[in-house]
Amino acid sequence: MDKKIVVKPRRGIKIICFIIIFLVIVFVYGMYIHPKGFVTKEIAIKDESLSASYNGFKIVQFSDIHYGRSTNEETLKKLVDEINLIRPDVLVFTGDLFDDKKLSDKELKLIKKYFSLMEARLFKFAVIGDYDKKYLDEYKSLLEESNFILLDNEAKLVYDNSSEAILFVGLTNTTNIDSLYKDYFTITLVHKPDSILDIKDSNIVLAGHSLGGQIRIPFIGGIIKRDGAKTYIDTYYDVSGKKLYISNGVGTQDIKMRLFNKPSITLYRLYQN
Repeated sequence: MDKKIVVKPRRGIKIICFIIIFLVIVFVYGMYIHPKGFVTKEIAIKDESLSASYNGFKIVQFSDIHYGRSTNEETLKKLVDEINLIRPDVLVFTGDLFDDKKLSDKELKLIKKYFSLMEARLFKFAVIGDYDKKYLDEYKSLLEESNFILLDNEAKLVYDNSSEAILFVGLTNTTNIDSLYKDYFTITLVHKPDSILDIKDSNIVLAGHSLGGQIRIPFIGGIIKRDGAKTYIDTYYDVSGKKLYISNGVGTQDIKMRLFNKPSITLYRLYQN
């Protein structure tokens, strides 16, 4: 006679209670703890096309602040402190300062204050994110007044004690710009990482937008894929010889939650192979 396995009611209740408590802890952690603060990732980029005079050149990237959702003045202060501690040669912001709501004059003034305090030895560059397009006049004004150079389908040659330059290109769209790529070591800044499919030539592409999938599941990866970041959402890809690096961003989008995916900024150190 087969023995039947009977789960005692009390044991079943304990299991259900444990599952509920676990889910509540995960929810609270993802909503209120994990999105706070950020970590700094450090990545060495080696490329034989780079002039040896740029060995050790430091680029710091931050992205996707979405101010007012899970980020605030405390976040900006920490960003300033960390960036200025690193002392980058070039600082880049890859878009989405804004979120859904229009910021007040007081908030814009506060952001301008902290963006102005961010230091780079040579230049501070920025590109336009999809949320920034909604408030483009405010965005452009804030960047200009805080000494960021907006690269809106534009390029800037950067020389640093060398006769050879690094070309920084910022793309809002990816048309009619490739002719600039021919003669220089090129770093392209875009907001949406899937834009790399339209970029013909660039040594390095730096992007944001994906937030690393925002909610990441162990062994599965990021589970939220947005337009412009459906193919590329993780930290690094080699796309037809172009090195694509994606910032996980500082803030949150749509839902005020991150899980197994700490907000971050990235320090890149350049080296010749």
